[in-house]
Amino acid sequence: MKKFIILVLIIAAAYWGYTFFGPNLVGTDGFDAQGNPKVLLFTMDGCGPSADVAGDLRSRNVTFEEVSLSTDEGRRRIGKFGATQVPLTVIGKRTVLGNDLLALESTLAEVLCPGVLTPAVQQVMSNHFDAQGKPKIVLYGTMTCPYCNRMKAYLGGRKIAYQFVDVSGMGRDSTDFAVLRGVGYPLIFVGYRRIDGYDEAKVDQAVKDLL
Repeated sequence: MKKFIILVLIIAAAYWGYTFFGPNLVGTDGFDAQGNPKVLLFTMDGCGPSADVAGDLRSRNVTFEEVSLSTDEGRRRIGKFGATQVPLTVIGKRTVLGNDLLALESTLAEVLCPGVLTPAVQQVMSNHFDAQGKPKIVLYGTMTCPYCNRMKAYLGGRKIAYQFVDVSGMGRDSTDFAVLRGVGYPLIFVGYRRIDGYDEAKVDQAVKDLL
C-alpha cells in the first residue's frame, strides 16, 4: 500500500510539474508542444548582426520567435543554452552563434527542410546524398591544397568514405563551389551540414550525428 501511495504521489508531482513548467520549457528549448523543431532568434536592440540574421530568416520564409536580451525574460531564456552573446539562433537541438549566414543556411536545411534553400543551392546539395537519401561526405578543394590533403588522409586513416571534388578547373565542380559560396579550402559537407576549413572535431561530430 505504501508503494502505491508513493507511486501516486510521483505521478501527481510529474503532472503538476508539466502543467506549470512543461509548456514553458518546451517553448524555450527549440521544440514546440508537439516535439517539432522551432526557430528562436535571440537578439539585442540596436544589434546589426541580429538584424542580418532576422532578415535572412524572413527571406527564406522561416517562421521564428525573436527573443530580446533587453528583457529579464530574454536573459533567462538564453541562459538555458549556456550563451550570453547575440545573435544566437536556436533550431531544434542545433545553435548558430553570430551572423554566419552560411552556417545558418545549412543548419536550417538539415533540421527543417531543404525548401529553405534557393533552387540552385538545393540542386548542388542534392549531390551530398546517395541514391537512398543518406548523407555523404563531400570534400571540395584542390589537389595542391595542403589542408585538403590532410583531411583526405584523416578520413582515409579512419576508413571513412568521402567524395573529393576538385574545384580548381573551370567546369561544373567549380561552379558548384561558387553556388555554395565557398571561400576557402577545404569546404566539407556531410549531407547539409557545412564545415569550412580543416576542423577534425566538427567532422567527427558530423559523422557521429549523421552517419
